[in-house]
Amino acid sequence: MCHVGVIDTLSFRPDRTPHRPVIEHSWRRSALSGVRPEDNTPARLRDIGSADPLLDAARPVLDDAAARLADTDVSLLLVDHECRMVTRVAFGTTVERRLDAIGATPGVPFGEDIVGTTALGTPAETRGGVIVNSTEHYLEQFRTISCFGQPIIHPATRRLAGIICMSEIADRINPLAVPVVNGIVADIADRLLDRSRAHQRRVLDAFQRAAPRRDIAVAAIGDDLQLTNALAAELLSPTDIGALRVIATDPALRTTTLPLTLVSGAAVEVAVEPVAGTRGAALFRFRALSTPTTPTRSTPVRPSRTTVAVSGEPGTGRTTLALELAAESSDESGRAVVVDVADELINGRQPDVAGQLARARSSGVPLVIDGVDLLDDRSIALVTRATASTPAAAPLILVSGPRAQAGPAVAALLGRCATRIDPAPLRHRTSELAAVASGVLGEIDPELTLSGPATDALLSQDWPGNFTELIAVLREAAASCRERAARVIETADLPATYRTTSRAAHLSGREQAERTAIVDALDRAGGNKVRAARDLGISRTTLYARMRALGIQ
Repeated sequence: MCHVGVIDTLSFRPDRTPHRPVIEHSWRRSALSGVRPEDNTPARLRDIGSADPLLDAARPVLDDAAARLADTDVSLLLVDHECRMVTRVAFGTTVERRLDAIGATPGVPFGEDIVGTTALGTPAETRGGVIVNSTEHYLEQFRTISCFGQPIIHPATRRLAGIICMSEIADRINPLAVPVVNGIVADIADRLLDRSRAHQRRVLDAFQRAAPRRDIAVAAIGDDLQLTNALAAELLSPTDIGALRVIATDPALRTTTLPLTLVSGAAVEVAVEPVAGTRGAALFRFRALSTPTTPTRSTPVRPSRTTVAVSGEPGTGRTTLALELAAESSDESGRAVVVDVADELINGRQPDVAGQLARARSSGVPLVIDGVDLLDDRSIALVTRATASTPAAAPLILVSGPRAQAGPAVAALLGRCATRIDPAPLRHRTSELAAVASGVLGEIDPELTLSGPATDALLSQDWPGNFTELIAVLREAAASCRERAARVIETADLPATYRTTSRAAHLSGREQAERTAIVDALDRAGGNKVRAARDLGISRTTLYARMRALGIQ
C-alpha cells in the first residue's frame, strides 16, 4: 500500500515535464475526431456493468485513499478500459461541486474521440501516465481543473483494465499526485492479479474435469485464459475463440446448447456451461452437425424452374445470391439478362422491362430484375403478368428490399413467386459472423487472419450496412495490418469506431431478441421512435428506456 498523508501546496514547473508532445498530439487527435472546444460532456450514459470486476478490485483501495486524503479538496476518478466513468471519490465540497458541473458521473464516456484531451482518455491512447494541467484540456469546461492520470494494466493479461485520475481545482497539478496515483494503481493491479489467479484455478479445474474424454472437443474460456484439448485445438481458429469469448462474457449466461458455424465452415452444436464462481468464463463441448464447407456470404438455394423472389436489406448479398441462382439455372455459358433498375434510373433512363423480358425468353436465359421495388406501376403490372407464364428455360428472378417494407403492388408481385428467399442481415447471423468475416477477409487477402480480440470487436457491432459495411471495415483493417508487415489483424487495425465492444456483445439471448425486435421496428419506421413504439405496442417512454438499456443509439 502507498502511505502518503496529505498533499502539500508545491510549485510545479511545466518546463521539466516530458508530456508536452503528448498533449500536442492529443489535441490534434481530438480535432480530427470532430470534437470542438465549446462542446459539453455527453449527457447520454453508457452501460458500465462489465466494469464490476474492476470496481470490486478498486473499491477497497479507494476507501483506503479516502481515509488518507480527507480534506485535501482533490478527487480520484476511475474509468474502465473504454474510458467510461465507473466511480469517483471527492475529498472536498469545492471539487465535488465542480465535478457535478462538468457532468463527471458514472456511465459518462471520457474517450479522446468524445471529450478531447483529458487525464482520463489520453492515457488510454498513450498507455502511460499523463499530466493535463488546466489550459491543456481540449474542452473549455475542463480548464479550471488540473489532473494526473495513470492507466491500470492487468498484470496477467497485460491489457488495459482502466485508468485512475487525480484532479484538483488549480492551474497545475500538485507534483505529489504522481506518487499517490502510482501507488493506488499498483494496489489495484495487485488485487486484479489475486482475483485473476483464483479465476484461473476455477477455469482450469472445470476444464480438467471435462477434458479426459478424448472423443469430444472441449474448450474453456476465461477472462485471461483459454484452454483446449487436442480435438478442440484442431477444430478452432483464433477467430472462433473470439466468438466463444463473446458467449462466455454474457452476464446472463446459463447452461445451454447453441448452433455455431466455425471459420472452417463446419456446423457444430456447442454445449455451453458457465464456470461456477467466475465472471465471464465458460466451458464448451462441441458436436459436429455436418462436414466442413467453405463459408460464404449467403447460402445458395436452388430456385424453382419458374419464378424466384430474393428480398432483403441492402448489403445482405441479395444481388450476388440472385446472380448465383441465375447461373445455376442457365446453360453452360452461364448467360443471363440483368436489369439493374437503380442504375438505369440514376442514368436518366426508364428500364425497358418489356424489351428485356422478350429478349430473355427468346434467348432461353434467366432474367434478373434487381430493384423491382423501384419500378413504376406500369412495369410492376407487366412483371406481375409475366410471372403467370414464365417458361422453365427462362426463369424470372426478382430482387427487392425487405418484403415487410414493400408497397401493396410489389408485395403482391413477390407473393406470386414460386420460391421466396430472404437473406438475413448480419445482425441476425451472430452464430456464424466469425466464419463469415473470415471468409470475406480471405477474399480480400488470403494470407491474413483475425485475432480473437478483433473478432470480439466485430461481433459487437450492429452492421446496419451489412456486407457492404463489413467489407469496407475489413479492407481498411487489412491495409493497416499490411503496413505493420503483420499477418494477424488486431483490434488496433480496425477503424476507430469498430475497436470497442458494445453493450450488445454482453446481452442475454432474451435481450438479444428484444434488441433485434426494436432495431427492426425502427428500421420499418424510418427511425421514427413514435411509430416504432406504436408498432411494438409499447409507450414511447418505455421504448426510450429499453433502447438505453440495450445499447441502441
